[in-house]
Amino acid sequence: MAVAGCREWLTFARIGEALALRSTDFGPDCRVLHVRRSIWRGTEQEPKTSNAVRVVDIPEVFASKLRDYLGSTNGFLFATAGGKPLQQRNVLRVLHGAKRVGFHAFRRFRLTWLRKNGVPKDLERYWIGHAPEEVGDLYSKLKDDVSFRQEWAERAGLGFELVPVGLQNAGAVRTVRVA
Repeated sequence: MAVAGCREWLTFARIGEALALRSTDFGPDCRVLHVRRSIWRGTEQEPKTSNAVRVVDIPEVFASKLRDYLGSTNGFLFATAGGKPLQQRNVLRVLHGAKRVGFHAFRRFRLTWLRKNGVPKDLERYWIGHAPEEVGDLYSKLKDDVSFRQEWAERAGLGFELVPVGLQNAGAVRTVRVA
């Protein structure tokens, strides 16, 4: 796995969702990711909740890296040499070796970054895969407005700089402290 690094994926998805990603889950310009499945104990399954089936908008800075990488890959993006999905415990072992963090540290970072940048709450919940919390979230149609979502994806950005590293060097990505 030689894409820009593991952290970008883990901020956009739950670990099982990230491990289930295939090149076909991205739109043609890599500006959207369709979360459709998850991996649990090496087996594909439905995502954790019905809200987990979603579209996540990707800033252009990351989409350009994805286009370069996805042109030469098919199958799982996080795979063994035999093409099977990576196991969560193996990814966790790398993370613990690098910085002693768990999977949710990345989702906490992403959510904090979105809030710090004023992303509308219903859009934030949609991207993260959380359920609506109030009636207004159900009434809002922001998630259906693709240009609005992509504008906010660009505005919020990633919250860190992309540094070309592989999963084996997960500790080498520079981040911006948000909390």
